[in-house]
Amino acid sequence: MHLAAQRIEVSTPRLVSEAGTEAYHPKFTPDGSTILLTSENFGGLKAFNLETQTVRELSSAVGAGWNALVSSDSRTVFFQAIDFSNNPWGTKTFHAASMETGQARDLSALDNAVVQPSAVEGLLRARTTAEQLVVAYANEDLQIVVERNGQKTVLTPNGDNQRYIWVSLSPDKSKIVYTVSSLSQTFIADLDGNVLANLGRLSAPAWLGNDFVIGMNDVDDGRVVTQSNIVGVSADGQFRQNLTQAGELIAMFPSASPDGSMIAFNTLDGKLYLMEVIK
Repeated sequence: MHLAAQRIEVSTPRLVSEAGTEAYHPKFTPDGSTILLTSENFGGLKAFNLETQTVRELSSAVGAGWNALVSSDSRTVFFQAIDFSNNPWGTKTFHAASMETGQARDLSALDNAVVQPSAVEGLLRARTTAEQLVVAYANEDLQIVVERNGQKTVLTPNGDNQRYIWVSLSPDKSKIVYTVSSLSQTFIADLDGNVLANLGRLSAPAWLGNDFVIGMNDVDDGRVVTQSNIVGVSADGQFRQNLTQAGELIAMFPSASPDGSMIAFNTLDGKLYLMEVIK
């Protein structure tokens, strides 16, 4: 998919009833075979296998669905659990679960030579000795952090006084998409914090390949979302199109498969939908 095409062709959204009705915040695994799902408030974590059309519960813990991370071979998912029983602010622990069996274990019991868990400002990341990771995320101060081979750089592309949310790295690891909350605007920057494009208003942005970003155009009445549609924007900010139509579905929180062939999103009532990207 290239910017020269300047258009994303998608199929009609298809309801995936097998995923159930608690199917929020979909996220594809790196091999594209499975979609991680959680509750509206990120409680619990499930895996929906696209081939078998079955759901496996990975965790029922509070916070397990918040920024869960799947290993590059798609065999293990790393997630947090928050326990409020002894601490009103919650005590976080970190776990690894097998995508095949669902069996989970506490990461503190693992040999650091095998896997070294890292809790970075409350966001779960995992590092293995087999790969050199480049990651981008928002820390607890809502600044952008880029980690390259363990070296952290804090970026504030639109000013030190801004708050940055929905930060993610492009598949080729050359660009970052993020939203400035006070401006309600989404931007793309390089890994040194130079702003490359303004994508306008786009909530929950996610990469579709390296040339497009998808997100949602949501409207609320001050309490609840009243309408939302999925939007695609070229990475240079010059082209924008609706991928779903406002009024047909309240479509939210899109995610693209690693090969760019599918887009998943959930509706307000927690149903999973898929669209095929026609290349």
